[in-house]
Amino acid sequence: MQNTVYIDSAFLFNFVMDLYLLKLTAKILGKTATYPAIFAGSLAGALGYCMVLCIPGISYTGRVVFGMLPVGMLMIKITFRTKGLGELARGMGYLYFFSFLLGGFMIFLKGKIPLFGQYENSLLVLALLGFTGYVLGMGGLSWWERCRRNCFCSVVIAGDEKPIEVKALIDTGNGLEDPVSHRPVAVLDEEVWNSLKRWMKPEKYKMIPYHSIGKERGLLEGYEIDEIVVKGHTGRKQFEKVIVAVYKGKVSGKGSYQMILPFQLSI
Repeated sequence: MQNTVYIDSAFLFNFVMDLYLLKLTAKILGKTATYPAIFAGSLAGALGYCMVLCIPGISYTGRVVFGMLPVGMLMIKITFRTKGLGELARGMGYLYFFSFLLGGFMIFLKGKIPLFGQYENSLLVLALLGFTGYVLGMGGLSWWERCRRNCFCSVVIAGDEKPIEVKALIDTGNGLEDPVSHRPVAVLDEEVWNSLKRWMKPEKYKMIPYHSIGKERGLLEGYEIDEIVVKGHTGRKQFEKVIVAVYKGKVSGKGSYQMILPFQLSI
């Protein structure tokens, strides 16, 4: 028995699936990949897959080892411009992980929904199944990201004598913002703030209104800091023109952290 493979259909199908896979990989890696980069990576993946299909006399294992692995490496390199083998291997791991999940999801739907099973070779049906898996995957990653970010990280601020590093709680429920610029506001212990007097300048001064349990409303003194560096599990990120409010006391009752960081300033 022989199966006929139409190379144009295989190219188009793999190109669309690679778009989904690279978007999911970018999401979990926290990488900002441009649409041209994702397009180029998907194009390389689809072309590479078709080239591997056209090589005669090679077993499935041989196609995977000598074809799909290099193609995956090329896709990650083109899309994310990775540096080092570790970063490249991590990207490939997630790419193939999502490929496995998306393929399994499509097979599951084709088996459970008779209509999809009848048109299993239709490009439109396959693209619809892939898109459904992609949407669910992006939703799941967004949920996981919100849960993961409600944890701790380190924040580095330029101090009077040397940089000050504090432990911060990333609070997704922190809605504190500057009433003028509407930028999010971080909250810092007064004790730590005493080592940051270099920022206590009149032109950087802010008054931040807040609401809390047990106290209807109040005001916190705040200042604009030129930049902070947030360090987390996925790397580090610099934020400029950050407003920090000073809390008269300890933001953590047990002193386990010294800052409350809004979700918008996390990584």
